Amino acid sequence: MDAPSRAGSRFGPYELRSLLGRGGMGEVYEAYDTSKDRVVALKLLPAELAKDPSYQERFRRESQAAARLAEPHIIPIHDWGEIDGVLYIDMRLVRGRDLRSLLDQFGALPPLRVVGIIEQVAAALDAAHYSGLVHRDVKPANILVTDADFAYLADFGIARAEGDSTITMTGTAVGSYAYMAPERFDAGPVSGRADIYSLGCVLHECLTGDKPFPADNMSVLIRSHLSEAPPLTSMLRGGIPAALDGVVAKALAKDPNDRFFTAGEFARAARTALAGGQGVPGLPGEPPRPGRTVPPGPPVGPPTTVLPTGGPVGPATTLL
Repeated sequence: MDAPSRAGSRFGPYELRSLLGRGGMGEVYEAYDTSKDRVVALKLLPAELAKDPSYQERFRRESQAAARLAEPHIIPIHDWGEIDGVLYIDMRLVRGRDLRSLLDQFGALPPLRVVGIIEQVAAALDAAHYSGLVHRDVKPANILVTDADFAYLADFGIARAEGDSTITMTGTAVGSYAYMAPERFDAGPVSGRADIYSLGCVLHECLTGDKPFPADNMSVLIRSHLSEAPPLTSMLRGGIPAALDGVVAKALAKDPNDRFFTAGEFARAARTALAGGQGVPGLPGEPPRPGRTVPPGPPVGPPTTVLPTGGPVGPATTLL
């Protein structure tokens, strides 16, 4: 059973007004910051995390790194720290809907709209990867879309530096299995190409209305990520160019070294395929753009195993 909402209570200088979302990595509230006279989105992490000194150190390091990301499609972080034994992140409050709620309401979305959202998220990921951060939880619930279809990537609270182990604290993998790259099922280094895989899963679901591996059984789902090819998007729904099949397949390659070099390259391939081009075969060999489209990390090894993660996040304004 979920813990009762803290809405209506005080948290340090913050007045918690309403609960926006709840998931395995904490709760997000609309809150009024009395010290700075502004309304924010306040993420409160599970209390047990503050008891782990190594997690606290990583949390502060990564929050500081995420706060430095000056990318329009990343929700800005104002502040972070610990109050009364609870770690928190103070973020800009953005009005919109998460992509999960849009998919739940409408199912598959128009390909042109989907590619536009993917391009924006890819820009956010490339900025993070350039700064040495891997998001590690790219999924529809962490993509916020405004009424004008401006997309934000939320929740860098579980982001880690390039090369950090995928396994946290008690051995529980952070993220959502449905969007998790094969190499995440291992305790070895993980690069930004894991985020590209997850974004490929998001693209597949947005185009077809179904996850690439819609298994209910956890072991079947893990096995699918490790060894099965995703179904062709063009065969699942009409109006999807066949060229997009190759783009999705490359993004979801089992070997991270076989995926796109950057998230931006992936997004450009999707746009090319949608416009009638060849997508993957016709990709120009353009060099990385300084400060944005850069290599997301070194080659990584093959996958093995993983343990369960936290619960899902419902619709929210700023996400978990």
